[in-house]
Amino acid sequence: MIKLTLIKRLNLIKDVWLMNVKLLSYGLLVGLAAGAASALFTAPQSGKELRGTIKNTKDNWSDHMLEIQMNLQQVKESIQQVSKEGKDSLQSVIVELKDSIQAWKSESDPAISNLQEELAAIQATMEELERSINQDEKSPQPS
Repeated sequence: MIKLTLIKRLNLIKDVWLMNVKLLSYGLLVGLAAGAASALFTAPQSGKELRGTIKNTKDNWSDHMLEIQMNLQQVKESIQQVSKEGKDSLQSVIVELKDSIQAWKSESDPAISNLQEELAAIQATMEELERSINQDEKSPQPS
């Protein structure tokens, strides 16, 4: 009994759903027909004129696409040229920079040697001074 009631309910739901699908299909067909008729009767141009307009628009778009393609090719070539020039310039800058660093190093080496010698002399003087202070502290003070 419960199975029959469930089956009847499922059949009823299926029938309602099918009815809704049919109504929706009929509504879509009527709407499409009305839209097509409306477009046909309210079109500002005849079919021949519309086809001509569409062809002209297509031709204009084709021309624009060709122009864009040529411009992109020119941009690509310009980028390649700038890249090549930049690479060449960068290599020459690197060489000049290496030369400048080498020249600075050559010029600064004698100054560094002099500073190291002076530091060694100062350190030796400080050690000698420390020794003399230590000896003064160890020697008996006259009282």
